[in-house]
Amino acid sequence: MNHATDNYRGREQSYIKHTFLIRYLKEAAFKIFQRRSRVFNFVDAFAGPWNVADESDYSDTSFDQALRTLDEVKSHLQLIGRGDLHIRFCLCEKRRDAARLLRQYAKERRNFEIHVFQGKFENHLSPIASACSDGFTFTLIDPTGWDIDSGPIFDFLRDRNGEFMLNFMAEHVNRHAGYDAVQASFGRFLASSEWRQDFLRLPDELNNEQKVLRLLRRKIKSVEAASFTPHFQILKPNQERVKMRLLLGTNSGHGVEVFRNVQSQIEREETKLRSQMDEGRLGGNLFPIDEIAQDKQDISGMGSAKFRNKARNQIIEILSKRKSVNFSNLAINIMEEVSMRKTHINKLLKNMKNEGSIEYELPSQKRVPQPDTVIYLPKK
Repeated sequence: MNHATDNYRGREQSYIKHTFLIRYLKEAAFKIFQRRSRVFNFVDAFAGPWNVADESDYSDTSFDQALRTLDEVKSHLQLIGRGDLHIRFCLCEKRRDAARLLRQYAKERRNFEIHVFQGKFENHLSPIASACSDGFTFTLIDPTGWDIDSGPIFDFLRDRNGEFMLNFMAEHVNRHAGYDAVQASFGRFLASSEWRQDFLRLPDELNNEQKVLRLLRRKIKSVEAASFTPHFQILKPNQERVKMRLLLGTNSGHGVEVFRNVQSQIEREETKLRSQMDEGRLGGNLFPIDEIAQDKQDISGMGSAKFRNKARNQIIEILSKRKSVNFSNLAINIMEEVSMRKTHINKLLKNMKNEGSIEYELPSQKRVPQPDTVIYLPKK
């Protein structure tokens, strides 16, 4: 363990979740402020606070980390001449006592525009939309379970100019999805009264949470809340079991690329943290933690053989249906579904071309596919 994780003892998965969120948020804010909008809205749909170690400043909460990160980006851009930038926060929390703490938090930070809403997120969508009527909106949806009314939330997200990140509570979903008693709550979560029939039609090799996740992603796209929904798993501390998944909803191919780049960093961070925990239990590691993290990623993480094989099959399937596709579109589709960075896809395509599985032509002095490079199957 280290100083950065001191506030997360016993809930290391929250450290990984917050680190992922903040690194993605920082990348997104720089891009949005410089290219698309002078206003950045951050909506925390289930703000808390709960189970915090820092009860004075709430530094181990998503909303405080988002505030400090966005303010840092704004200050940096203003120093280099990008002025007139504005950040707006909407914090929603169902519990009365927690909402009172949020109001006190906002009162102590009067130099920021912070709106606090007490009650269910689904019941405050209209006033939150009014507060965020201009600019880019990033919505964090981090419930403690799955019992939320996703239908109106999806409508809210569809009508926003922005992105969202959803914490999919995989462990809880996996445990409960098969019970008849929770059918109604899963129906609200998936915005479908017919979800059970669709669930039963999915392949048997998928476990409960994988099936629910597939239905959720399908619904998000069908209602046009997002075009792309890449996701990243976070393991349960001390166990090789999925605790949660962070899912990004975006209409931007660049968002998918940044998501996978951040995932690559976080995978190593998670492995190092888990190795440090093992070191404490077992009395030390034989190899440097950085080396262990890299080896773990090479074996089973981002860009590993299992994901290269999955990507290879997906490329062939896409080209079989569409005859040809440019590299930019192909890369986005692969990165959405597979834990691969663009550099991994470049290397894979080069190998596939050398073995004769695909074809493409490059301009002189170019070694990797360009955005408009056309990828196609060899002519028979």
